Amino acid sequence: MRVVIAAAGSRGDAVPFGVLAARLVARGHDVTVVTHASLAHVMPDGPRVVTVASDPGALLAGPAGTALRRGDLRALNRTRNVFAEFLQSFGPTTREALAGADVLVASSFAIAAVDEAMRADVPVVRAHLWPEFDTLDGPMPLLPYAWTLPTGVRRRARGALRRVEPYFAGVDGGWADGRLDLRAAHPTGLTTATLGSLHAYSPLLAEPEDDSRTVVTGWWREAPHEGLSERTRALLASGDEWIAVGFGSMHQNSPGRVVDVVTEACRRLGVRALVQLDGAPREADGVVVGIDDEPHHALFAQVRAVVHHGGSGTTGTALAAGAPSVVVPHFADQYHWAHRLHTLDLAPAPLPRRLLTAGLLTRRLRAAMSAGMRERAADLGRQVATEDGAGAAVAAIEQFVGGA
Repeated sequence: MRVVIAAAGSRGDAVPFGVLAARLVARGHDVTVVTHASLAHVMPDGPRVVTVASDPGALLAGPAGTALRRGDLRALNRTRNVFAEFLQSFGPTTREALAGADVLVASSFAIAAVDEAMRADVPVVRAHLWPEFDTLDGPMPLLPYAWTLPTGVRRRARGALRRVEPYFAGVDGGWADGRLDLRAAHPTGLTTATLGSLHAYSPLLAEPEDDSRTVVTGWWREAPHEGLSERTRALLASGDEWIAVGFGSMHQNSPGRVVDVVTEACRRLGVRALVQLDGAPREADGVVVGIDDEPHHALFAQVRAVVHHGGSGTTGTALAAGAPSVVVPHFADQYHWAHRLHTLDLAPAPLPRRLLTAGLLTRRLRAAMSAGMRERAADLGRQVATEDGAGAAVAAIEQFVGGA
């Protein structure tokens, strides 16, 4: 089977698709991954990788990313062309990669790639790192503030979002015969699929709809094979109690302030923090110690709690490690995972980035490190760690294509 995977989004969005690609190759399939040039290095050996120029890091660090984090509708409108160009970038490269393909597996934001597949009559499987059910309760992944609304209103808001999704990647047309005639440049949405949909997170966290075309697989994680650096191992062996802090690819306007907040919270609690943030002090005897990239599965298993942004992959890794979380959501699906962990009593109440203070972080960490929450996280972690999400996804894709 010849599979094309279109992975659009941040590093945390792309890495699971690399895991899926490697598992498909191991099953004997011919796999091509289309992703951002800035993320080609996170893809595994085995699948072919072709790249597009759009850079999610630049998008998130720029005015469009700032508007998204703030939920500033006026600023989002002013920067809509930036988002459209980002989404459109997948069109031409995917068109070439689809020649002779049996199926396209596309991430949520690979709208232009899905449009190209539909035009080429290539079947589409959609893959989401968060729930995309119309009946979803709680915060909607792409309407994170809608959770404050009554359920009925929230679901109508989801319906409205579905109607405007095809316009995310820009519009064509203009004035014709005295009237404005606008059409979606790529008339597909975030959930458009012809064969079915995969949801790459544990079914223990969100029940799927009763639909044979929707498969909740478990997280797509690599089998643990990398260990911690010698420096980090030595720090953890110091006899102190540690937490881990990091916000993935989420841009921080004032990383120094975040480090100060974490430092003060740790002082109040008598713990130390391993921090993956620009500007974090590197001195090994500090309350807060900056570290380089480390394999999260190995790091999270050795700390009392993890302070993170709530990205799907980080959430899954923390759960599999049995570590309680303090979630500091920045935007999008992070609010959903923060709410879900809190609902399951695996994390204290979410602490949105704009509300991050030493006092609030101290209270959240104290709750996260309590015996009860640590026990619940460990219990669920033992179940999540046994799931083979990527294997389940490969089986579902083979079944989707074989039954088409």
